[in-house]
Amino acid sequence: MFFKNNARQIKELRQGLEQSSIEIEGLERQNNIIKAMLGSMAEGVIAVDKNTKIISVNPSAEKIFKIERGESEGRLFLEAIRNNDIIEIINNVLENQMFISKELTLILPVQKVFQVNASPLFEKDRISGCLLVIHDITDIRKLEKIRSDFVANVSHELKTPLTSIKGFIETLLEGALDDKENNRQFLKIIQDHAQRLDSLVNDLLILSHLESRDILIKKSDFSLKVQVDQIILGFKTHLKEKNIKVENELPANLTVKADKNRIDQVFTNLIDNAVKFNKKNGFIKIYSHDIDSSIKITIEDSGMGIPQKDIPRIFERFYRVDKARSRELGGTGLGLSIVKHIVELHKGSVGVESIEGLGSKFHFVLPK
Repeated sequence: MFFKNNARQIKELRQGLEQSSIEIEGLERQNNIIKAMLGSMAEGVIAVDKNTKIISVNPSAEKIFKIERGESEGRLFLEAIRNNDIIEIINNVLENQMFISKELTLILPVQKVFQVNASPLFEKDRISGCLLVIHDITDIRKLEKIRSDFVANVSHELKTPLTSIKGFIETLLEGALDDKENNRQFLKIIQDHAQRLDSLVNDLLILSHLESRDILIKKSDFSLKVQVDQIILGFKTHLKEKNIKVENELPANLTVKADKNRIDQVFTNLIDNAVKFNKKNGFIKIYSHDIDSSIKITIEDSGMGIPQKDIPRIFERFYRVDKARSRELGGTGLGLSIVKHIVELHKGSVGVESIEGLGSKFHFVLPK
């Protein structure tokens, strides 16, 4: 009887151990899954206890705050991450035991915008800590600002000529139509503003098409020198008016494989600017040189140049160095942005070197 009882107890003990082993394996498996999930999340995740000591940090949080898991875990949050805004959120969650979501702009250790979601952690119905999930929304906010600025700029650019057109039409209707000395002048002004509107809408359509990236680049081999010679002929009248000398120094044998129509647009926009913002009796030089497996084409002019503070933004949409003069000369503020997009579609890059009052050197690089 004694041995039978022992055997039964041993059997039950073995079954209990086997069950415990299965449960431990299950817990380990769940733990590994949770670790893998936290490790693969783009969002930063930080868990703290009720005393604000860090319990756990995932890799994304390490990158965001430039901390190391081994050094931060076990330390007070404010010791590891010196940010008063976040510790205030944690304290509110621990005190009120409620979920909090807040957008924060952090300066240190990085200047970014984050959406911080903080949830209370409970153990046996008592608050035991706080879980932070930190979303980096910097790019979203940047895109929203770009879109907002774009709408504001387009509205402004459209409003100016439309206001002038409306004003001169009202003047004509109120009797100036019979004024033979001025009516043609008024109509000419209306025509100029209508042309400006047409140019603006065309450039907007081109830019929208380029930015969609849903376009085909039709590449073919062609001579850059021949192409530039043909484009220069189109500026013959304007060059003669300002007595600007143009030197096309591109080698006769220089050919590229690219979308000829798109590159034509690049040269046209850059040469157009070089003419518009040049001095009387000035010059324009177009030349190239090899850079490893690429070719760099430069359009140099003797114009007014660009202030250093404006150079980083010169290829932005609607950005103008001299707003009044640019509009007066018929510029839409989109030409250089179009240039940038076309070149980048060819896997190339653009740039500019300039000294205010001493001219500019715009260049673009294309793969050979």
